[in-house]
Amino acid sequence: MKKIPYGIANFEAIKENDNYYFVDKTRYIELIESLGTKYHFFLRPRRFGKSLFISILEHYYDINRKNQFEQLFGNTYIGKNPTPLRNSYPVLKLNFSGLPTYGDINSIQNSFNLKIRDNIHSFYKKYSSVLNFENNFSKEYDGLISAHDIFNHFIEIMNDIGIKYILLIDEYDNFANNILTDHGKDNYQIITHGSGFLKGFFAVIKNATETRTVERMFVTGVSPLVLSDVTSGMNIGDNISPIPEFNSMIGFTQREVETMLDYYIENKVVKKEDREEILDIFRINYNNYCFSKKTNEKVYNSDMILYFFNKYIQQGEIPSNLLDENVRIDYSKMQFLILESKKLNGNFDILSEIVEKGECETDLIHSFALKELIEESKFKSLLYYLGLLSIKEFVYGTKFVLSIPNEVIRIMHFDYIRNSLKDSYDLKINIDFLKNEFDNLAFKGEWEKLLKYIIDKFYEASSIRDFIYREQGIKSFMLAYLNVTPLYFVESEKEMNKGYADIFLRKNYFTTPKTKYEYIIELKYVKSDEDKSEKAIELYKKEALEQIDRYAKSHNITCELKKIVIICSATELLYMG
Repeated sequence: MKKIPYGIANFEAIKENDNYYFVDKTRYIELIESLGTKYHFFLRPRRFGKSLFISILEHYYDINRKNQFEQLFGNTYIGKNPTPLRNSYPVLKLNFSGLPTYGDINSIQNSFNLKIRDNIHSFYKKYSSVLNFENNFSKEYDGLISAHDIFNHFIEIMNDIGIKYILLIDEYDNFANNILTDHGKDNYQIITHGSGFLKGFFAVIKNATETRTVERMFVTGVSPLVLSDVTSGMNIGDNISPIPEFNSMIGFTQREVETMLDYYIENKVVKKEDREEILDIFRINYNNYCFSKKTNEKVYNSDMILYFFNKYIQQGEIPSNLLDENVRIDYSKMQFLILESKKLNGNFDILSEIVEKGECETDLIHSFALKELIEESKFKSLLYYLGLLSIKEFVYGTKFVLSIPNEVIRIMHFDYIRNSLKDSYDLKINIDFLKNEFDNLAFKGEWEKLLKYIIDKFYEASSIRDFIYREQGIKSFMLAYLNVTPLYFVESEKEMNKGYADIFLRKNYFTTPKTKYEYIIELKYVKSDEDKSEKAIELYKKEALEQIDRYAKSHNITCELKKIVIICSATELLYMG
C-alpha cells in the first residue's frame, strides 16, 4: 500500500521506489510550455502544494537527471507525453521560505546574501562537468558580498559562456512577509523600496529575463503584495494564477479526492462504511476554493486532505481534530492589518462584516502595494490571496462575490476577530469557562449562564469606548465567542423556512452524536431614541417569537430546539429569555 506523502515536498522522495501515493499534476508542464510567455508567477494560499510542484519542475527540466526520467516520470502523464524540453537545462532553484528573520536588518540582509551565494555555489558544483565550464566559483566571486552583485555577476558569466538555465523561486514573498510581521512596516519598506536589498535583487532578476540568460522562470508565492512593492507590479513575469486552465494545478479536484479515498478503502485501511461521512467532512471543511472567474470547478486544500488521511490511517478512525495547525495563518500575520496602536481600524469592520455574512462583493485586484491595503477592495483581495476568501461568483469586469470557502477557514476568521477584540479592549474572557458551559448548553439544554457571560463581556468592552460595530456589535461579538466550541456549526443569517435566522447553533454530527439541543437566537436591537418601555419590549418579544416559530419548521432542525430571544440597546441588555 502506498504511504501518504503528508509534509513531503520533494518529488524524488515521493516517486523513489513508488512508495507514496501521488496525484499526477504533470500534464500542467505541457500546458505551461504551450503559453506564449516564459516567465511565470503562480500564487496560491500557503500549505496548498506549491513547493511540490516546483520540485516536479526541477526534476523534469534538470539536465543532470536524464537517467532518472523513467524512474521519476514513467507512469505519469508527462512521462508518456514528454515535451522536447525535458532534462534540457541546468536549474537554479531558490527557496525563500527558510530564511531567518531574527536580528536586525543588517543581519537579515547578511543571511539573504549568504543564501544566494550558497545557491549559486551549488549550481557550479552540480553543472560544471556536465556543461563543460570551469568550476572557479571561489575565484570568480571573490570579494562579492551582496546578493545583488553575486547574482548579477552570475548572469554575466552564464551569458558570456552561452549557458541558458531554468530559474525556479519557491515562496518568493515568504521572507519579506515575515519581516513585515516580525519587524513592522518601516523595516519592510526599507528592504522593498529605494535602495533596499530585496528591491535590488528583483531588479537583477528582471535583467536576467531581459538578457534571456534565464530560458524559463517559474515563481510561486502567496500574494502579489511583495512583487508590487519591489517592482512595478507583475512587470517581470506573467501571472498565470487566475487562468481557468490552471485552477486545479495546485489542490485536489473532487475526482482526485474520491479516487484517493477509494484506493485506501480497497486497501482496507479506511472503512467502507465511513466513505460518505468522510466525503461530507471533506466538503464542509476542506473544499470550495476557486481561483478563476471562468470555471465552476472547486478544489480542495491538498494539505488538509493528506493530513486527514494521515491521521485516519494512524488512528484507524475519523480523527477528532479536523484542523491541521500548519494550515492556520498566524494571527500575528494579520494583526498589523486590523490593529493600529491597539485600536481597531476599518479593515476590522470589513472582516467582521465578512464573518457575519459569509461573503462580500468586491473588485478583485491582482496587484497592490502595502500602503494600498487601507483601501477596502485591496484588503479583501489580500484575504482572497491568503485563502481566507475564495471566488463564489463572477459579477462583471473585475467585480466578484468572494466567500469564506469552508468551515476550517471560517473558524480562523473568528480566531482573528477574538484576538483583535482581546488586544484592542484588553478583554479578559475565560475560554475554558465558555467551553465548559457549551457542554451544559449542548447536553443539558442549560444556556443562560453562557449567553449572559458573553453579553456581559460585550458591554464591558463597549463601555470602554464607542464600540466599533455599533448596531451590529452585539451579534458580531456573540458570533466570535460562540465559535469557540466544536460542538456546533454557528451560522449567521441562516435561511430557514423562507426567512433568515440571526444565529443558528446547528449540531455538529462530526464531533459527537450526543448533542441533544440546537438553538435559534433572535436578536432585537433598540436604538437610543426608540421606546424601551415594558409594552415596547413585549412587542419586540412577540415579533421575535413569531420569526423563530417560523424558522423552527425548517428541515434544518435535527434535534430538540431551544428558542432564545435577546433584546438589547447600545448600553444595556433589556431582555433575554
